[in-house]
Amino acid sequence: MPVIDVLLVPTASTFAQDELSAREPPLTRQTEVSPGIQLAAIRPAVAHAVYHVCRFRGVDPRSDQFMYGFVRYDPPGQRWDEDGAISKALFLSHLVQAHEAGFEFAARIETDSRSRVIGAIPATIVPAYTRAYCCGGVTRRWLTQDNADQLRTMVEAYDACRDYLSDKRLGMAVSLFGDSNFIFHGRPRAALLAAALEGLVCISPERALKQFTVRVPALASEVGVPKFDRAWADRIYKLRSKLAHGVPLFQAPEREVRQRAIDEVDTAMTEMDDLLRRLIQRGMRDRAFAERVANVETHWPVAKNGCGACRAGDAGLVEIQCPRCGSKWR
Repeated sequence: MPVIDVLLVPTASTFAQDELSAREPPLTRQTEVSPGIQLAAIRPAVAHAVYHVCRFRGVDPRSDQFMYGFVRYDPPGQRWDEDGAISKALFLSHLVQAHEAGFEFAARIETDSRSRVIGAIPATIVPAYTRAYCCGGVTRRWLTQDNADQLRTMVEAYDACRDYLSDKRLGMAVSLFGDSNFIFHGRPRAALLAAALEGLVCISPERALKQFTVRVPALASEVGVPKFDRAWADRIYKLRSKLAHGVPLFQAPEREVRQRAIDEVDTAMTEMDDLLRRLIQRGMRDRAFAERVANVETHWPVAKNGCGACRAGDAGLVEIQCPRCGSKWR
């Protein structure tokens, strides 16, 4: 009896986006994004069966219409996506483009010899990963045909570098970024994105702010976004500290003050999301760049508290050598 594992993506993301969806339409052509896994339009009979066994997870009444889905014929194992291949492709798709596909409509479909649906079993999933969310500044929240082609190369790049990244800071950033897409509320999501960014550049708690403000702009410049400069990094790190230390950002009695705080966090999330996506993509595809990230202390050194030669501690943020004895720090 033929079996298919599917994960479907509702059309809800395109509602009230007629002009944008006409200019950048969701994918329509079947694309193999990973060995044996297709990203393609879904037959109505399959979509209907999946919706009816998974609708208990849905909160949007428009979720019974689907744009496309991840499809795998004759999957291994007795349960949905037992080897995690579809899950991997979905997580990596969020690195290609911010979108709203989660595990909400995932199921194993049974068909007869004439490809007619005769059964559907909802996937057993972790509830926290049911739905994915985009940051507030994202406009297009679906995958296009170009994104499908990019996903194929992203999966190849990930498979090639997975072992290398397993014990690197960049590998941890991949994991944290993947989780961030499934967090709805701004405070925890912003804190997680900031932690992912800090984990790439800070090798010790000593002078963490300076490590962040020196190295984040350097990495941002390498991936083509110099607008994320030292002033931006300083602002992000201070916001990260407020989030981490429980500052009541959203409890001000004045509505205008609360709205400014909300807007600040929304903007910071969108910008960190964009920067991390660029850094991780580059790190997966460019081993030399990944090596520089793995050795940030060598490529973008930051003086410790006091000069190692004379122990002078009056260096400014942009100093590259001791102002007293002249010892070079990079």
